Amino acid sequence: MSDSEVRKFFIFDETDLNANRSGKLSAKQKSKLESDEKGADQIFVGAGIFFIIVALVIIYFVAGDSILKLFSGESLSSSETLSLVLGGGLPTLFFGFFAYGAFKMGISKLDNTVLSVQGKINFVKVEKRVPTSTSEVSNYRTVQQYELRVGKIAFENVNEELLSIMEEGDTYAFYYTKQVKKILSCEFISKGK
Repeated sequence: MSDSEVRKFFIFDETDLNANRSGKLSAKQKSKLESDEKGADQIFVGAGIFFIIVALVIIYFVAGDSILKLFSGESLSSSETLSLVLGGGLPTLFFGFFAYGAFKMGISKLDNTVLSVQGKINFVKVEKRVPTSTSEVSNYRTVQQYELRVGKIAFENVNEELLSIMEEGDTYAFYYTKQVKKILSCEFISKGK
């Protein structure tokens, strides 16, 4: 294990580490996290817009004639009223719900408070069920991943390369973000027994 390998793996420098020790993000880390979050926000807003467009297209094709008749002052037959309620109301509710969720996620901000944990490191291979989907069926598959455990904190889906950089049982201090547990920096404290 060398400090340079660990720093290269987690992509941090002494300035980042000093800021994290103080419970803060460095300017570089703050900029990177904001950039990552902005990209995710754009995806969620785009998904919200997509859901609205899908709802409008369905409403147009299913209830478009009924809507035009209603606005022109003509009376609607019972089948036209039903097509208006089902063709206009259900897509609006269904896709509106998803659009609202996507917009809400797009404007919410992650809690990037800097937390720390110190202790002996332990790598654990775990099995997780992750969703897979095909065009017809949503399904799950089991994958094996490594977790890096330090005290009561588990960092999930750790790259296997880290096992050759850090030794189990060594004591480290890790600095990470509160909400997504992204490791910002770490420092070697002592050799394990």
